[in-house]
Amino acid sequence: MEETVEATRARVGSTPPLDPGRLTIVLTTSPIKTHPSTRLIEEVFESAAVLAGLGGCRKIIVADGVKVREHDKFRSGICTPDAMANYGHYLSRLDALTKTEGSPLCGAELLALDERHGFAHALRRGLMRVATPFVLVAQHDRSFVRPVEVSHVLDVMERVNTNTQCTSSGRVNYVGFPTTTTLSHETYVASKYGLAVEPVTFPVRDAKVTGSNPAGGEYDTRPSTLRLLPLVQFYDSMHVASTRWYLSRVFGRARYTNLPRGGFIEDTLGQHMLKTIRSECAGEDGRANDPNAVAASHSMFGTYVYQDDTGETKCGHIDGHDVLTVNGSCRKYGFGYAHTGETRWREIECDTGAGHWGEGAYERVMGYRDDPGSVALSADMNV
Repeated sequence: MEETVEATRARVGSTPPLDPGRLTIVLTTSPIKTHPSTRLIEEVFESAAVLAGLGGCRKIIVADGVKVREHDKFRSGICTPDAMANYGHYLSRLDALTKTEGSPLCGAELLALDERHGFAHALRRGLMRVATPFVLVAQHDRSFVRPVEVSHVLDVMERVNTNTQCTSSGRVNYVGFPTTTTLSHETYVASKYGLAVEPVTFPVRDAKVTGSNPAGGEYDTRPSTLRLLPLVQFYDSMHVASTRWYLSRVFGRARYTNLPRGGFIEDTLGQHMLKTIRSECAGEDGRANDPNAVAASHSMFGTYVYQDDTGETKCGHIDGHDVLTVNGSCRKYGFGYAHTGETRWREIECDTGAGHWGEGAYERVMGYRDDPGSVALSADMNV
């Protein structure tokens, strides 16, 4: 029997809602083997709503374009005609869910790119439409698995970035939520690259957050500090970032490095960061083993991973090519009540499949670049 909404939230916990004026969710999606199933993306958005309090935030879904060939190579955006048909069917279903009351996708804006961009530049097309100071960057196969208070992170980013004198670590431009990869980042970079990184504790403004808690009562006062570990490599996984930083330093004229079309940010910027920091800390003077020296080199990037006393991951990966994700029996699913299974889709579509929806009414984005003047972020917003 499928778990109820109340039972699920009691089991996994929940997070108070975030002010939607502070953050926008931009999620990228592309063809996978289990399309047209929508379970994966519904899991991601419901986890963000319950475990991160982002249900009321604006949602932008960017569907990358594809290249049709004889053999599937999904990571490269290449798929067969059959896979392309399944992807189109999937987009039609997403279009329907954005108009379905009660769906975790309700109200989302769906942008379908007409040509292959790759994760990095598909994200760029979505960021051009973000008007909030912060953005949650998400992928269709990575969900929250434990509660995290995003407002706590944003408070630190606002305080530090508007008063860089309060810390010697510089700006906080990016905060990733720990995965199995980044949970041991401190040990990993020490053993593999000889780089010493240490957590930085940042002050947080005092605030009392109240609201409807499924467990009863009010939410606790937020901690007075937040601990962040410097990331010496960029990771594409779930993270919060400054919209202005993304538009200026990752994609803009002042970008750290060029991002090739069709690629991932972590494959290019991540390696650029690592090379830069290792180069600046190279030599026989022990700078690489000095956390202060590494922090000084890292400060131009301002990328961190969230830490708390639990030592647990906050996000997890769900394999979109595993057939179990279609029938909902994947053990990594935590919000089955929010899923639309194939039986329900057959009822909705009256066994007509993709023909029920046709081409869909979602926005089709032509070309490869937006006009620089079309950025939605206010020019005076510099957080």
